[in-house]
Amino acid sequence: MWSKLYVRVASAAVCVVLVLVLIYLPIWVFSIAVGIACLVILYELYMTFKQEKKWQLVVLDYIAAFALILITQRRIAQTELLNFVLVAYLMLLLICSVVFHRTIKFYDVVSSFFMLVYAVFFLQHLSYIRKMDMGDVLIYLPLLGAFMPDTFAYFSGKLFGKHKLIPDISPNKTVEGSIGAVVGTVLVFGAYGLVVQFTLGLGVHYGWLLLLGALCSVVAQFGDLAASEIKRECGVKDFGNLIPGHGGLVDRVDSLLFVCPVVYYFLLVLPVVYGV
Repeated sequence: MWSKLYVRVASAAVCVVLVLVLIYLPIWVFSIAVGIACLVILYELYMTFKQEKKWQLVVLDYIAAFALILITQRRIAQTELLNFVLVAYLMLLLICSVVFHRTIKFYDVVSSFFMLVYAVFFLQHLSYIRKMDMGDVLIYLPLLGAFMPDTFAYFSGKLFGKHKLIPDISPNKTVEGSIGAVVGTVLVFGAYGLVVQFTLGLGVHYGWLLLLGALCSVVAQFGDLAASEIKRECGVKDFGNLIPGHGGLVDRVDSLLFVCPVVYYFLLVLPVVYGV
Protein backbone atom coordinates (compact mmCIF):
# COMPACT_ATOMS: atom_id res chain seq x y z
CA MET A 1 0.00 0.00 0.00
CA TRP A 2 2.68 2.48 1.05
CA SER A 3 4.81 1.73 -2.01
CA LYS A 4 1.85 2.46 -4.29
CA LEU A 5 1.13 5.69 -2.41
CA TYR A 6 4.78 6.71 -2.72
CA VAL A 7 4.73 6.16 -6.49
CA ARG A 8 1.48 8.07 -6.80
CA VAL A 9 2.74 11.05 -4.76
CA ALA A 10 6.09 11.11 -6.58
CA SER A 11 4.39 11.09 -9.98
CA ALA A 12 2.04 13.87 -8.91
CA ALA A 13 4.98 15.96 -7.64
CA VAL A 14 6.79 15.61 -10.97
CA CYS A 15 3.63 16.64 -12.83
CA VAL A 16 3.18 19.70 -10.58
CA VAL A 17 6.76 20.83 -11.16
CA LEU A 18 6.39 20.34 -14.92
CA VAL A 19 3.20 22.40 -15.02
CA LEU A 20 4.73 25.21 -12.93
CA VAL A 21 7.71 25.36 -15.29
CA LEU A 22 5.42 25.51 -18.33
CA ILE A 23 3.38 28.35 -16.84
CA TYR A 24 6.39 30.64 -16.71
CA LEU A 25 7.83 29.70 -20.07
CA PRO A 26 6.76 31.74 -23.15
CA ILE A 27 3.06 31.39 -23.94
CA TRP A 28 3.74 29.64 -27.25
CA VAL A 29 5.65 26.90 -25.41
CA PHE A 30 2.73 26.46 -23.02
CA SER A 31 0.33 26.24 -25.98
CA ILE A 32 2.47 23.61 -27.70
CA ALA A 33 2.55 21.56 -24.50
CA VAL A 34 -1.25 21.73 -24.26
CA GLY A 35 -1.51 20.70 -27.91
CA ILE A 36 0.73 17.68 -27.31
CA ALA A 37 -1.39 16.73 -24.29
CA CYS A 38 -4.49 16.89 -26.51
CA LEU A 39 -2.94 14.44 -28.97
CA VAL A 40 -1.90 12.07 -26.18
CA ILE A 41 -5.43 12.13 -24.76
CA LEU A 42 -6.85 11.45 -28.21
CA TYR A 43 -4.55 8.43 -28.53
CA GLU A 44 -5.58 7.08 -25.12
CA LEU A 45 -9.24 7.43 -26.03
CA TYR A 46 -8.65 5.58 -29.29
CA MET A 47 -7.11 2.69 -27.38
CA THR A 48 -9.96 2.77 -24.85
CA PHE A 49 -12.65 2.69 -27.55
CA LYS A 50 -10.63 0.04 -29.44
CA GLN A 51 -10.64 2.03 -32.67
CA GLU A 52 -6.89 2.31 -33.20
CA LYS A 53 -7.00 -0.18 -36.09
CA LYS A 54 -9.59 1.79 -38.06
CA TRP A 55 -7.02 3.81 -39.94
CA GLN A 56 -9.56 5.96 -41.80
CA LEU A 57 -10.87 7.36 -38.52
CA VAL A 58 -7.39 7.75 -37.06
CA VAL A 59 -6.23 9.80 -40.05
CA LEU A 60 -9.33 12.01 -40.04
CA ASP A 61 -9.20 12.53 -36.29
CA TYR A 62 -5.58 13.59 -36.19
CA ILE A 63 -5.96 15.91 -39.17
CA ALA A 64 -8.96 17.54 -37.48
CA ALA A 65 -7.08 17.65 -34.15
CA PHE A 66 -4.09 19.44 -35.70
CA ALA A 67 -6.46 21.87 -37.42
CA LEU A 68 -8.27 22.66 -34.16
CA ILE A 69 -5.00 23.12 -32.29
CA LEU A 70 -3.70 25.54 -34.93
CA ILE A 71 -6.97 27.49 -35.06
CA THR A 72 -7.18 27.83 -31.30
CA GLN A 73 -3.70 29.28 -30.96
CA ARG A 74 -5.40 32.66 -30.95
CA ARG A 75 -6.85 33.92 -27.71
CA ILE A 76 -10.34 33.45 -29.15
CA ALA A 77 -10.71 30.99 -32.01
CA GLN A 78 -11.92 32.24 -35.38
CA THR A 79 -15.54 31.13 -35.21
CA GLU A 80 -16.13 30.62 -38.94
CA LEU A 81 -12.97 28.57 -39.42
CA LEU A 82 -13.68 26.52 -36.32
CA ASN A 83 -17.23 25.81 -37.52
CA PHE A 84 -15.88 24.83 -40.94
CA VAL A 85 -13.45 22.29 -39.46
CA LEU A 86 -16.11 20.70 -37.25
CA VAL A 87 -18.72 20.54 -40.03
CA ALA A 88 -16.25 19.19 -42.61
CA TYR A 89 -14.92 16.68 -40.11
CA LEU A 90 -18.38 15.34 -39.26
CA MET A 91 -19.30 15.11 -42.95
CA LEU A 92 -16.11 13.17 -43.71
CA LEU A 93 -16.80 10.82 -40.81
CA LEU A 94 -20.26 10.11 -42.19
CA ILE A 95 -18.84 9.60 -45.70
CA CYS A 96 -16.37 7.10 -44.25
CA SER A 97 -19.22 5.22 -42.59
CA VAL A 98 -20.84 4.88 -46.03
CA VAL A 99 -17.75 4.02 -48.09
CA PHE A 100 -16.31 1.66 -45.45
CA HIS A 101 -19.66 0.50 -44.06
CA ARG A 102 -18.41 -3.03 -43.38
CA THR A 103 -15.90 -1.87 -40.77
CA ILE A 104 -17.00 1.63 -39.74
CA LYS A 105 -20.39 1.92 -38.07
CA PHE A 106 -22.41 4.91 -36.90
CA TYR A 107 -21.16 4.22 -33.35
CA ASP A 108 -17.62 4.87 -34.63
CA VAL A 109 -18.72 8.19 -36.13
CA VAL A 110 -20.33 9.35 -32.89
CA SER A 111 -17.44 8.20 -30.69
CA SER A 112 -14.83 9.78 -32.98
CA PHE A 113 -16.60 13.15 -32.95
CA PHE A 114 -16.93 12.93 -29.18
CA MET A 115 -13.24 12.09 -28.75
CA LEU A 116 -12.14 15.09 -30.82
CA VAL A 117 -14.26 17.56 -28.86
CA TYR A 118 -13.49 15.99 -25.50
CA ALA A 119 -9.75 15.56 -26.00
CA VAL A 120 -8.90 18.66 -28.02
CA PHE A 121 -11.53 21.36 -27.81
CA PHE A 122 -12.14 21.08 -24.06
CA LEU A 123 -8.46 21.20 -23.09
CA GLN A 124 -7.59 24.02 -25.50
CA HIS A 125 -9.46 26.35 -23.13
CA LEU A 126 -6.43 26.04 -20.86
CA SER A 127 -4.41 27.90 -23.52
CA TYR A 128 -7.20 30.48 -23.84
CA ILE A 129 -6.92 31.25 -20.11
CA ARG A 130 -3.14 31.53 -20.27
CA LYS A 131 -3.46 34.07 -23.09
CA MET A 132 -5.90 36.32 -21.22
CA ASP A 133 -4.79 39.51 -19.51
CA MET A 134 -3.03 38.42 -16.29
CA GLY A 135 -3.12 34.89 -17.68
CA ASP A 136 -0.07 33.86 -15.65
CA VAL A 137 -2.15 34.57 -12.52
CA LEU A 138 -5.51 33.28 -13.74
CA ILE A 139 -4.06 29.99 -15.01
CA TYR A 140 -3.97 28.71 -11.44
CA LEU A 141 -7.77 28.84 -11.20
CA PRO A 142 -8.51 25.87 -13.50
CA LEU A 143 -5.62 23.92 -11.97
CA LEU A 144 -6.82 24.48 -8.40
CA GLY A 145 -10.43 23.99 -9.48
CA ALA A 146 -9.63 20.63 -11.05
CA PHE A 147 -7.15 19.05 -8.65
CA MET A 148 -8.21 20.36 -5.23
CA PRO A 149 -11.67 18.71 -5.28
CA ASP A 150 -10.09 15.31 -5.88
CA THR A 151 -7.70 15.82 -2.96
CA PHE A 152 -10.33 17.02 -0.51
CA ALA A 153 -12.84 14.38 -1.64
CA TYR A 154 -10.26 11.66 -0.99
CA PHE A 155 -9.40 12.73 2.55
CA SER A 156 -12.97 13.69 3.48
CA GLY A 157 -14.20 10.37 2.20
CA LYS A 158 -11.54 8.47 4.14
CA LEU A 159 -12.33 10.31 7.37
CA PHE A 160 -16.09 10.75 7.21
CA GLY A 161 -17.39 8.77 4.25
CA LYS A 162 -20.41 6.59 5.02
CA HIS A 163 -22.91 7.16 2.20
CA LYS A 164 -22.06 6.11 -1.34
CA LEU A 165 -22.44 8.83 -3.97
CA ILE A 166 -23.03 6.91 -7.22
CA PRO A 167 -21.79 3.36 -6.54
CA ASP A 168 -22.73 2.03 -9.98
CA ILE A 169 -20.20 4.38 -11.58
CA SER A 170 -17.59 4.94 -8.87
CA PRO A 171 -18.01 2.67 -5.81
CA ASN A 172 -15.41 4.47 -3.68
CA LYS A 173 -16.87 7.98 -3.84
CA THR A 174 -19.05 9.15 -0.97
CA VAL A 175 -21.48 11.97 -0.31
CA GLU A 176 -19.29 13.18 2.54
CA GLY A 177 -16.27 13.22 0.26
CA SER A 178 -18.20 15.23 -2.31
CA ILE A 179 -19.23 17.81 0.29
CA GLY A 180 -15.65 17.99 1.56
CA ALA A 181 -14.47 18.64 -2.00
CA VAL A 182 -16.77 21.65 -2.32
CA VAL A 183 -15.91 23.14 1.07
CA GLY A 184 -12.16 22.56 0.70
CA THR A 185 -11.99 23.97 -2.82
CA VAL A 186 -13.89 27.12 -1.82
CA LEU A 187 -11.42 27.66 1.04
CA VAL A 188 -8.46 27.19 -1.32
CA PHE A 189 -9.94 29.71 -3.77
CA GLY A 190 -10.31 32.15 -0.88
CA ALA A 191 -6.65 31.62 0.04
CA TYR A 192 -5.70 32.15 -3.62
CA GLY A 193 -7.52 35.49 -3.53
CA LEU A 194 -5.64 36.59 -0.42
CA VAL A 195 -2.30 35.67 -1.97
CA VAL A 196 -3.11 37.51 -5.19
CA GLN A 197 -4.34 40.58 -3.34
CA PHE A 198 -1.59 40.96 -0.74
CA THR A 199 1.36 39.57 -2.70
CA LEU A 200 0.69 40.89 -6.20
CA GLY A 201 -1.39 43.92 -5.26
CA LEU A 202 -4.27 42.96 -7.56
CA GLY A 203 -7.95 43.50 -6.92
CA VAL A 204 -10.06 40.44 -6.10
CA HIS A 205 -13.84 40.07 -6.24
CA TYR A 206 -14.22 37.49 -3.49
CA GLY A 207 -17.89 36.85 -4.17
CA TRP A 208 -17.27 35.78 -7.76
CA LEU A 209 -14.07 33.98 -6.77
CA LEU A 210 -15.76 31.81 -4.15
CA LEU A 211 -18.67 31.16 -6.49
CA LEU A 212 -16.21 29.98 -9.13
CA GLY A 213 -14.53 27.74 -6.56
CA ALA A 214 -17.84 26.10 -5.69
CA LEU A 215 -18.74 25.74 -9.36
CA CYS A 216 -15.37 24.19 -10.20
CA SER A 217 -15.59 21.72 -7.34
CA VAL A 218 -18.94 20.43 -8.59
CA VAL A 219 -17.96 20.37 -12.26
CA ALA A 220 -14.64 18.66 -11.47
CA GLN A 221 -16.43 15.82 -9.72
CA PHE A 222 -18.74 15.35 -12.71
CA GLY A 223 -15.68 15.30 -14.96
CA ASP A 224 -14.18 12.53 -12.87
CA LEU A 225 -17.45 10.59 -12.80
CA ALA A 226 -17.93 11.00 -16.56
CA ALA A 227 -14.48 9.51 -17.17
CA SER A 228 -15.34 6.63 -14.83
CA GLU A 229 -18.52 6.03 -16.80
CA ILE A 230 -16.53 5.90 -20.05
CA LYS A 231 -14.13 3.35 -18.55
CA ARG A 232 -17.00 1.29 -17.20
CA GLU A 233 -18.74 1.23 -20.57
CA CYS A 234 -15.49 0.30 -22.34
CA GLY A 235 -14.52 -2.32 -19.76
CA VAL A 236 -11.13 -0.84 -18.81
CA LYS A 237 -9.61 0.07 -15.45
CA ASP A 238 -7.44 2.98 -16.68
CA PHE A 239 -7.09 4.96 -19.89
CA GLY A 240 -3.40 4.03 -20.08
CA ASN A 241 -0.21 3.73 -18.05
CA LEU A 242 1.64 6.92 -18.95
CA ILE A 243 1.76 8.26 -15.38
CA PRO A 244 2.92 5.72 -12.76
CA GLY A 245 0.35 5.31 -9.99
CA HIS A 246 -2.29 7.30 -11.84
CA GLY A 247 -2.87 5.49 -15.14
CA GLY A 248 -3.16 7.42 -18.38
CA LEU A 249 -3.13 11.15 -18.92
CA VAL A 250 -6.93 11.18 -19.11
CA ASP A 251 -7.08 9.57 -15.66
CA ARG A 252 -5.10 12.53 -14.31
CA VAL A 253 -6.83 15.38 -16.19
CA ASP A 254 -10.42 14.14 -16.48
CA SER A 255 -11.60 16.84 -14.07
CA LEU A 256 -9.47 19.48 -15.79
CA LEU A 257 -11.17 18.76 -19.11
CA PHE A 258 -14.50 19.84 -17.59
CA VAL A 259 -13.14 22.69 -15.47
CA CYS A 260 -11.17 24.55 -18.18
CA PRO A 261 -14.16 25.64 -20.30
CA VAL A 262 -16.14 26.58 -17.18
CA VAL A 263 -13.36 28.80 -15.82
CA TYR A 264 -12.69 30.43 -19.18
CA TYR A 265 -16.28 31.43 -19.90
CA PHE A 266 -16.82 32.48 -16.27
CA LEU A 267 -13.80 34.81 -16.50
CA LEU A 268 -15.08 36.28 -19.76
CA VAL A 269 -18.27 37.40 -18.02
CA LEU A 270 -17.34 38.05 -14.39
CA PRO A 271 -14.17 39.83 -13.13
CA VAL A 272 -12.53 37.64 -10.51
CA VAL A 273 -9.09 39.29 -10.50
CA TYR A 274 -8.43 42.79 -11.83
CA GLY A 275 -5.76 45.47 -11.80
CA VAL A 276 -6.04 48.33 -9.32
